[in-house]
Amino acid sequence: MESSRIIMNTNSETGTLLKKRQENKWLLVFESLLTGLLTGLVITGFRLSIAHIKNIRVALYGVIQTVGAPGVVLALAGLALVGLFIGFIITKWPMIKGGGVAQIEGVFMKKLQFSPLSELPLKFIGGVLGIGLGLSMGREGPSVQLGAYVGDAIERLGKRSFTERICLITAGAAAGLSATFNAPFAAIVFALEDIHHHLTPLLLACVMAGSFAGDFAGSAFLGSGPIFRFFTTVEFPLSQFAWLIGLGMFVALVGHGFKQSIYFFQRCYKTLHIPPVLRPVVPFLLSLPVGLWLSYSSGGGDGLIKALTEQSFPLTTLLMFLAVKLLFTGISAGSGAIGGIFVPLLACGATGGALYATVLVHLGLLAPEHVNTMILFGMAACFTTVIKAPLTACVIVFETSGALHQLSGLVLTCLTAYLTASFIGSQAHDHILLEQILEAEQGDIQSSSNKHRTYRPQLYELPIGLHSIAALKKVRETDWPQKCRIIGVMHGEHESVPDGNTILYPGDKLIILAEDDTGSLLEQLTGLTDERAK
Repeated sequence: MESSRIIMNTNSETGTLLKKRQENKWLLVFESLLTGLLTGLVITGFRLSIAHIKNIRVALYGVIQTVGAPGVVLALAGLALVGLFIGFIITKWPMIKGGGVAQIEGVFMKKLQFSPLSELPLKFIGGVLGIGLGLSMGREGPSVQLGAYVGDAIERLGKRSFTERICLITAGAAAGLSATFNAPFAAIVFALEDIHHHLTPLLLACVMAGSFAGDFAGSAFLGSGPIFRFFTTVEFPLSQFAWLIGLGMFVALVGHGFKQSIYFFQRCYKTLHIPPVLRPVVPFLLSLPVGLWLSYSSGGGDGLIKALTEQSFPLTTLLMFLAVKLLFTGISAGSGAIGGIFVPLLACGATGGALYATVLVHLGLLAPEHVNTMILFGMAACFTTVIKAPLTACVIVFETSGALHQLSGLVLTCLTAYLTASFIGSQAHDHILLEQILEAEQGDIQSSSNKHRTYRPQLYELPIGLHSIAALKKVRETDWPQKCRIIGVMHGEHESVPDGNTILYPGDKLIILAEDDTGSLLEQLTGLTDERAK
């Protein structure tokens, strides 16, 4: 970058920022551990609260069936009030809607802002009520965002660079997933594959610290080990691997239908002109009949997955489970209610796997002892299709089930699902959700959060993508935006100060000093370094 294009004030704040970058690395890892421990405690309370509300709900189902019509009326009235409360808080604090992964990505793009002091407790309460009272939503999305809130709150204790803020928020997000799923390795992979799509040594260290601490704190209170306690002890034979290609294709269609169900009901709420504050009332009212007469399709889906692995169901019953789960998840998530989609999509994938395997067993093409393996592979295939993160899908399924010996078949199924999803144009759900948030609510969120913002110099660390605009070019050959300066290039573990003739290679990390921290400047820089933006 030519010096004539640099507009940068050399002041004490900038010098302090550069000095702190070197001093804060070890402190940042320690703070990531602290973030993970605190997140683990928050998620422990979150899981226990959900379990308590669920137990109350199940007990009330028995009372309602005994009392009859008066019990149904009272239950519906109570659920309607809860739905109104959820509708009110997601309307007033839209950042807490849904799961939360898309909102984290928006924060990293500097297009959205967290307010942890008010949003963290509301996200906690809303998630407990929605998931505990039987909506078809999971606890993992809120857990990830709750962890991100903890990391954001710790970051606010001192003046941090943008890179350090990202590290702490990501450490908290990884700790949240690790604590809720007892899956520290999957949490690391998820944070790097789905949230960031790249890796730096500092980010990796912080994510590992947060993930470990989150799992440690959660396991200390709730115990360790796989959350889905079914084991496929019989290894899937190589001679049957051809069926896994068909499984991946079939479940990819199920996963695509899963997303389309959510988008369809989002459109329905708008077409019917149901105000956002009233939309959560609909799934809360439906949770009662679903819970009373189709209990396996109620809640996130843990019970359905367990039932599929312990019992054999006829094809018609499996089809009913799948149809109700797809529709109820669409109605729940489409309303904007607080909750994630990981567990519901895993339940739909498990049902799709059971359905596919049952057909093969009836045709004499598959031994019955391999049905549970197909269920396991179906879960991973559905995750791959909906989230578009095949590596995370493989890791999260084998870590939450303990079936490490099935990894080869798992990879083949996820690969097939990923290719099928790409072929039919099925996009990642979190990216679509982020676009919806930015289009519909960005103005309201940013007007309140940016009103009194003061800008200060910021440090960014950005990786050079393989096919990005800046890749394989000299620094001076790229049209960099004003108000920024490249002060370092990291090639592996080696860091150097570049000049205009320094060539930027794919995988290098740029250390950029910016005059302010506006989202538009970050977007311009990302457009030059990120291959997805080309």
